Amino acid sequence: MNTNTAANSQHFFARLAGLSYVVFTVAGLILNFALNTKLVDFTSTQSSAIFQNEMHFRLGIAAEIVMFLGVVMASVCFYIVLKPVNKPMAQTALCLRLIEIITGGLAVVVSMTMLALSTKAYFLKFFDQEQLHAIVVAISSLRVPAYEYSWIAMGLAGIITFYLFFKTRYIPRAWAVWGMITYSSLVLYPLAKLLIADLPREVMFVLFPGALFELGVGIWLMTKGINTAAANTTAQ
Repeated sequence: MNTNTAANSQHFFARLAGLSYVVFTVAGLILNFALNTKLVDFTSTQSSAIFQNEMHFRLGIAAEIVMFLGVVMASVCFYIVLKPVNKPMAQTALCLRLIEIITGGLAVVVSMTMLALSTKAYFLKFFDQEQLHAIVVAISSLRVPAYEYSWIAMGLAGIITFYLFFKTRYIPRAWAVWGMITYSSLVLYPLAKLLIADLPREVMFVLFPGALFELGVGIWLMTKGINTAAANTTAQ
């Protein structure tokens, strides 16, 4: 593969990574802010339903699937873009992303299990509605830890990725620094939650700039691509 072909490939996959970032960020925003995926509170209602809005819960699962497909695409694209810069570090970031996808995928499986339990009438032969609700609630408690601890691998991968972008100047260094700060917070938050039993929920607000970063850098990469002429490192 000649130099021009390699550069063109890097540009293409950088833009595709940007598109993937936009897709999974928008899917995440829809999931967290536009859909009601909560369970019914049996202590305050006599409803036989398990979900406050079952269709929203189904759409939420679809959004989760789109999110992780976007992560897969972005991860592979970043590997292709950054492999000529430092192949071992690019491979490490890709492997960490794989851990994130597997762990986060577990959360999707949990969501689908909850839906299956709520819609299979034969479960009512063995459990009454309140017992079934309790089982779904117990299973749902696995979702948040699965997501939060996938952030550790995601954060480490992001730090490596945007360190390499910082080093090469493929994108403006301000974006790269923001990225390293953003992904550092994704590592620190679940670790803090693990070590501090009563960590205030408001601490999660530190993660919000990360969503803005991923959307912003995604749009940048999708529209501007990368500046390979500015690279100041050689292929490893």
